[in-house]
Amino acid sequence: MKTIVRILFIIFLSLFFSSILTISLSDFFISTIFNVSGILFSVGLGLIVTFDINDVKNKSFIKEIRNNLNGVRNSFIFYFSLSVFCYIIDKYLRDNKIFVWNINIYDIYIKLNWSVLFCLLMFYSIFYFIINFLSIQKLKNDIVDKINE
Repeated sequence: MKTIVRILFIIFLSLFFSSILTISLSDFFISTIFNVSGILFSVGLGLIVTFDINDVKNKSFIKEIRNNLNGVRNSFIFYFSLSVFCYIIDKYLRDNKIFVWNINIYDIYIKLNWSVLFCLLMFYSIFYFIINFLSIQKLKNDIVDKINE
């Protein structure tokens, strides 16, 4: 539920930026953000796959670690899927020369620049990749602390 609220916030934020600013994000910029997202996803999934819990002997702690790793893995997959979706839709809209969606609500004109929306969503994904990296590091530190007790 929190994720949906955050994505709706990003949509409103992009509506705000698109309406007050004339921003034109280049194809190169969007591609670069997507490439950064792809690199972070690859590194993050690599960290999860190679996470070593061989020194842990407590069965309940092993189960807890696996649940945490699965949660982080699912988060990585979700946010990368969001980035892929944004990148593909942005590419499609650019190819069809659809850049802005104009909305008229009770004589209030609002613009939505698709590239701004998709760029903010990809930055949001990158932010959560970083949060997940920190979660993995904390988990690793917790394991070392438990083992050394």
